[in-house]
Amino acid sequence: MGVESAAAGLMARLRAGLPGLSPKERAVAEAILGRPQEAVRASIRDLARRAGTSTSAVTRLSRKLGFKDFRELKVALALEVGSLSSLPPSLDVRPEDSPGLTLKKVVQAEIQALEEALMALDEAAFARAVDLILNARRVGIFAVGSSVPVALDAYYRFLRIGLPVFMTPETHMQAVAASLLGPEDVGFFISHTGRSRELLESLEEASRARAQILALTSFAQSPLVERSTVALIAPVREATFRVEAMATRVVHLAVVDALYVALALKKPEAAWCLARTQEAIDAQRVPGGR
Repeated sequence: MGVESAAAGLMARLRAGLPGLSPKERAVAEAILGRPQEAVRASIRDLARRAGTSTSAVTRLSRKLGFKDFRELKVALALEVGSLSSLPPSLDVRPEDSPGLTLKKVVQAEIQALEEALMALDEAAFARAVDLILNARRVGIFAVGSSVPVALDAYYRFLRIGLPVFMTPETHMQAVAASLLGPEDVGFFISHTGRSRELLESLEEASRARAQILALTSFAQSPLVERSTVALIAPVREATFRVEAMATRVVHLAVVDALYVALALKKPEAAWCLARTQEAIDAQRVPGGR
């Protein structure tokens, strides 16, 4: 893998892979993520000292990311840091920020999250996800907590183009629905962490039913990804006052949008379904309403 190709979405890939790193490698990764500009200028010894670990841990992490050594990783990091240089040094929202500054930071953070996720998403996995859904007898959509709005959006968009899709919002009902899937069905599981207990219970039922599993998540290392047929990894950073991962919903909604468009382009009857469902929507409007 060349330096430029390995550089694509480097920091996003670092965040996505954190759970799967050893403690020493994770310390190095967090040191890089915390101060990427300083990591570009640091020697391997400087970075190891800052992370409280050894130079061998820095080298192991570099190789895990697809580089020959730390020198190559620094070049790739410099390329990415340079592409983000127009953004504020910190997008964390602070108590002393004015409403106007808060607005700018939040919107810029969402933009940055989308750009980083796009660099990190695997296009081949995305293409497989489209084919998986197109060939499914039924598609069940599963999510809990803050991922439910994303799942509802996926359900509505897929329904509009005539896909055989279903969703239920209650966790016990989700487990029941997952248990009734079959090998020709797809369970589409949406989760920021990929570790929510209730969701994993439904995942277990879907796996026992031998259903195909499509995952949309932010972390490459999770029980959800381990059990999936196809995984869409869209890494998202979390900042102060963003514990519910607001940027996650924006990024995951964008991935759902992309799936919807790709599916509509491939599904022959999608145009008819959209026209017919639009007629149904228009019939619900009062004259002059929107």
